[in-house]
Amino acid sequence: MKEKQCQLAHHYMENVHAKDSSGHDCAHVRRVVALAKTIAKDYAEANLFVIEMAALLHDTVDDKIVHATHQEALTQFLTDIHVSEQDQQHILYIITHMSFRKSKDGTRLKSIEAQIVQDADRLDAIGAIGIARTFQFAGHFHEPMWTGEKTMSEMEGIDLNTLPPSAIKHFYEKLIKLKDLMNTPKALALAEERHAFLKLFLQQFFDEWV
Repeated sequence: MKEKQCQLAHHYMENVHAKDSSGHDCAHVRRVVALAKTIAKDYAEANLFVIEMAALLHDTVDDKIVHATHQEALTQFLTDIHVSEQDQQHILYIITHMSFRKSKDGTRLKSIEAQIVQDADRLDAIGAIGIARTFQFAGHFHEPMWTGEKTMSEMEGIDLNTLPPSAIKHFYEKLIKLKDLMNTPKALALAEERHAFLKLFLQQFFDEWV
């Protein structure tokens, strides 16, 4: 039953993200699912069904890329495929609380399942894929790569609110902070290499910027 529900959730996700050009496409979701399953191996007590469902559906209600009514549609979908009320509440809790924006107050997610899915999503935002997705996202919303207003050394301690939107600004707003926000030891270990690559990329970018 749960395997079939996951298959249906996969199809639901594909329908939502089929034409995405913002970096929140089906490939991103599949990577998040795979990363979540890898992290979950360290937690025998974790509910793998909830983890997979939340990972599959985590961007289907993201208001940056879909209409607000998708929240109601997702709830109805979970009901239609007979996901239990308890699992529904857990899945929706993860999806609605895991974003970087929602966690800026430093509050730790209350279940290991939520922490695992959050870590998996954050891992896909850093490293080579994360860099590519950042520029894809900026292009989707017609933002420049960089405005050239500051050098790399000048970015330390700057008030980011004084800078106009750009892909490079997003690195400083979010990406370079993610390593230290990982919930699980395995995610942190995976994040170390990806974070180092981010830093290397930024140095090379600023060296080449004219």
